[in-house]
Amino acid sequence: MTEALRLEAVDLSAGYDQRQILSGVSLSLMPGRITSIVGGNASGKSTLLRTLARVLSPKGGRVLLDGKSIHARRSREVAKSVGLLPQSPIAPEGITVRDLVARGRHPHQGMFATRNAKDAQAVCEALRLTGTANLAEREVDTLSGGQRQRAWIAMALAQETGLLLLDEPTTFLDVAHQIDVLDLLVDLNRTRGTTIVMVLHDLNLAARYSDRLVAIAAGGIQSEGDPRDVLTEANVRTVFGLESRIVTDPVSGAPSMVPIGRHRCENLGKQNGHISDKINQL
Repeated sequence: MTEALRLEAVDLSAGYDQRQILSGVSLSLMPGRITSIVGGNASGKSTLLRTLARVLSPKGGRVLLDGKSIHARRSREVAKSVGLLPQSPIAPEGITVRDLVARGRHPHQGMFATRNAKDAQAVCEALRLTGTANLAEREVDTLSGGQRQRAWIAMALAQETGLLLLDEPTTFLDVAHQIDVLDLLVDLNRTRGTTIVMVLHDLNLAARYSDRLVAIAAGGIQSEGDPRDVLTEANVRTVFGLESRIVTDPVSGAPSMVPIGRHRCENLGKQNGHISDKINQL
């Protein structure tokens, strides 16, 4: 089991250049749990994740890792504790899966980056956990989308961090590969105790696979907590501007959002009208 780390944002403000996106965000992520950050486009989800990962420097407030400012720590020290999988990562041309995964060992290596037996063991273990050992000698750019995502997750695991941050890990994957990747993350959480924090677009998958949801709107936290408390019709209306109905997922028991689309409502109205006409003709 990996060490459970506490990651917190305290009155955090962040953005790009002169544009502020997050303002006054305070958030404590639960060690050893899976948290998904959800919200509309340009709401600040990825900005929050990038600031938590020390990729962006805050414009105000602090990010604390086990009570100490993450931005005051050395990059190599942070990389031993926090792994980040960004959106659409790009692998060097011609690199094999094994060599990509081995790059996750860089924070643990000395100045001359020589690999030792411990590095080799960590790489083999990451390949095994992600089911990519049979792909180890394949070039990354020859893999399917789902296989590539597993290879990138393996690289993050090779860092042997207790905290893994993922920015939209299911983007561009078909539904089968989305489930495959999310099942893998749950396995890692349960078997290794890895704290998982991810940005997801799909509300229903987020609710199914997460212990906690954080809903972002207009650069602030609209709601956070158990998926049953966050995925509500009122919150979907506020965060996404969408009318919906919340039902129970018959497989997982988690809340599931059913959107109410304008054209679908019109079609239902037409169908009801046709039924009424037929009844009147009887």
